[in-house]
Amino acid sequence: MKKLLAGILGFLFLITPVLAANPIEAFASNLKGAGFILVLLWLLTLAIVYGVLAHVNIPKSMTARGVISIAIAFLVLLAAAGKPAEAAFIQNLVTAAVLIAFGMLIVLIFLEMVGQRGIFEKHPRFFAGAIILLVILIFIGAGGLGIINIPSISISDPILAILFFLVVMGVAVWVMFRETGGKV
Repeated sequence: MKKLLAGILGFLFLITPVLAANPIEAFASNLKGAGFILVLLWLLTLAIVYGVLAHVNIPKSMTARGVISIAIAFLVLLAAAGKPAEAAFIQNLVTAAVLIAFGMLIVLIFLEMVGQRGIFEKHPRFFAGAIILLVILIFIGAGGLGIINIPSISISDPILAILFFLVVMGVAVWVMFRETGGKV
């Protein structure tokens, strides 16, 4: 058996001059040409993100950890192998997500300082909806619509100010009705 394998390997060395010169370099070059580096980058990102999520045990579901890990690994792959527009999208997405997370942490600190403990536990659906809305807005703001070939939405400053005003007015009306028990 060893003689047969040695004969096959010797035959391959003779008929392939590139392999006869430096077989390891040719093998690495072939793997690089096939996109193996990107596969390794994807697998490494998947393993690291899943490992960190499993270590801190967030979220509790292993399936959710897997989905989050796969999504982040594909985002890294998109940034590494994509065009400059995709890399800019990933950069904007990560920057906005970090800023939003930092802002939420500051709000949480202020709520704890004024004695509003457990507000997230009291209103989980409201905060889940707010986080989903923030994720959608971050995706749109980072240029995600251009990535999936949907025409971009142009929101000017006056429209943004009007939307902010309407949200504040809606919250004020909600608070007033809540205090009066729905009586006008």
